Amino acid sequence: MNKKGFTLVELLGVILILALVAVIGSASISGVTKMIKKSMWQSEIEIIENGAIRYGEDNLYRLRQDGTDKCAFMNEEPSESLHCLEVTVEYLLTRNYIVTDDRDEDGNKVIINNETGKRVNDDKVYVWVENNNVYAHYEES
Repeated sequence: MNKKGFTLVELLGVILILALVAVIGSASISGVTKMIKKSMWQSEIEIIENGAIRYGEDNLYRLRQDGTDKCAFMNEEPSESLHCLEVTVEYLLTRNYIVTDDRDEDGNKVIINNETGKRVNDDKVYVWVENNNVYAHYEES
């Protein structure tokens, strides 16, 4: 008698192998997804800081007149020529130093941290001029 087909043990073996491949594949995909989200967020931080630098360059007089002598995030003592302003991401968005197409439910410009899913419009950005160069630092709240 010639039977064609698979036994139950053979089918279970194939299903087990496919399940293992699926588990390994999904684990590596989730790792890649996390790395992509982190990389995208780092790029977004660079965009925020570059917008803050443009703001600082356009407002050098404010930095030199209104700026404090120390940025809150700096631990070391600043040099004599350091002047620092604290602005929010929202401030930079409303003045078009940061460009985004993302909007909230009210139609306002918004930047979302894609790692955490939180809105960062209220986060602070420190802008300072030191030795005639403008720098910026995004401070996550």
